[in-house]
Amino acid sequence: MTIGNLILKGKLLLAPLAGISNRPFRLLARKYGAALCYTEMISADAVAMNQEKTLQMIDISKDEYPIGVQLFGSKPELLASAVRKVAEFHPDLIDLNLGCPVKKVTKKNGGAALLKNLQLSVELMVAAVENARVPVTIKMRTGWEASDDVYLEIGRQAEKIGVAAVTLHARSRAHDYSTRSDWSKIALLKRELTIPVIGNGDVVTPFDARQLLDGTGCDFVMIGRAAMKNPHVFKIINTYLEEGRILPELDPASKAAMALEHARLMVACYGQKGGALKMRKHLAWYSKGFPDGAELRRKLMQVLDLSQIENIFREYLARIDMSAPNNDALISPDSP
Repeated sequence: MTIGNLILKGKLLLAPLAGISNRPFRLLARKYGAALCYTEMISADAVAMNQEKTLQMIDISKDEYPIGVQLFGSKPELLASAVRKVAEFHPDLIDLNLGCPVKKVTKKNGGAALLKNLQLSVELMVAAVENARVPVTIKMRTGWEASDDVYLEIGRQAEKIGVAAVTLHARSRAHDYSTRSDWSKIALLKRELTIPVIGNGDVVTPFDARQLLDGTGCDFVMIGRAAMKNPHVFKIINTYLEEGRILPELDPASKAAMALEHARLMVACYGQKGGALKMRKHLAWYSKGFPDGAELRRKLMQVLDLSQIENIFREYLARIDMSAPNNDALISPDSP
């Protein structure tokens, strides 16, 4: 399958997740089977103004291609400048966010607020497409309010402008995550457009992915919340889509190995303390469902460096007698 001139080997994409989709997490997602990863949502205004902290978020390594950079903003001239600046980082795609419901984004007319202003949405898409050297995609919700189904018109305009693919998170801004995604709207959008449509929302299991693909005809599946709790979900879903097999859930030793692999990547990227602090929320997710997990998580929420994370997992696995043979899983995680 292709998006513009980009050929992707697979149907599963990692969503742009604020505070999650940094370089270490993207590397894990690619390892476990994501065909394409997007960066975190990045302010076009800050990129255009060369803010160093924001530019550091566009941290692309040679091991994570193909990759897309997602931008948000509401000023066409600044978006155009940001798109030109992002080209220096050599992404494969640039994505425009028309779906973020967070108030600090929408109050500046960015994200989902653009669903209330079709003309501005069009101007932003034009600015991105005319200034990009790579395919431009957009990610949107169905509308601002539950009854505002503007996604079809935005999709039609996007295709006319030259946007290469459209992702639909099949909820309105008003619904946030409080209701289940309405995949029938993804099917309607797919029938309306000839460019690829990426379905997003409530894909947790292999059966969800299969149902979304078959039921809507969408070209790709974007996975967000399920991946941030377990990047191994890409391998589970790909195996089912390609071979019809259901892989077993990872046992605590294997999940601990994956967590430590993630922690090592974090520390390599952000330093001992910075990496450990950023890793805390992931450690809570990885250890969910572990026997006697509450005490384990209490300790993991206090870690300040990699050695503490390693020691806590070693002690825990030894105590519950569920470690991999010779503890090798904690030293060299199994390849996906």
